[in-house]
Amino acid sequence: MIKAVLFDLDGTLLHVDQQEFVTEYLKLLAPRMAHLMDPRKFVHDLMASTMVMTSDRDPSRTNEEVFWSDFLPRVGVPAEQLMPILDDFYEREFGQVRWVAKADPAARQAVEAVLARGLDAVVATNPVFPRSAIRQRLEWAGVADLPFRLVTSFEDFHYCKPNPEYYLEIAERIGHRPEECLMVGNDVEEDLAAASLGARTYLVQDHLINPRGIEPKADHTGTLAELAAFLGRAEFGEL
Repeated sequence: MIKAVLFDLDGTLLHVDQQEFVTEYLKLLAPRMAHLMDPRKFVHDLMASTMVMTSDRDPSRTNEEVFWSDFLPRVGVPAEQLMPILDDFYEREFGQVRWVAKADPAARQAVEAVLARGLDAVVATNPVFPRSAIRQRLEWAGVADLPFRLVTSFEDFHYCKPNPEYYLEIAERIGHRPEECLMVGNDVEEDLAAASLGARTYLVQDHLINPRGIEPKADHTGTLAELAAFLGRAEFGEL
């Protein structure tokens, strides 16, 4: 029986093209570093360290710790100079990227349908952003005020998608077995990876991500609007 529903954020609860979002985010952030380094080098090093972080599987270090331990030596800028700039950017400027995203009432309907059943709702966004950026994107999606059991973030998670350990860490934190969870997402590789642990999956097709053209093997598929209807049906409780 399903006891928790894990929701991806970008492209799932929030209508946004991931590539466009990342492009506009970097265009806004990189110039803030121009007095410290070449903005092009900053972007290159940021992406390289993000790749190191997403592939890391060391349970003793958070994603934040892995990222900074790789990124700071690359850029050669002390943390006490760099971190305040990034903190200020997320608080005052990150919201300018909001124009690339669009809220959909179906996102809130889907989460509320889960909560109405007394199930746990989790924001299972790939934890490569700090809490501030995740909180703002939840606000863009119109669901930030809902009582999620857990929101995965850069600061307190130790793995990223599609590593199976990411989903195990969620299951352990909310006290359910993976097979008692339904993972909802739009990325064929990252989100459907939860199935390797026995979790059920729902592939949201509005902003499908499948760069390698893999044949999706989801238990259920549909649009965000169809997801909301699916979660509200009586038979969902029998999964």
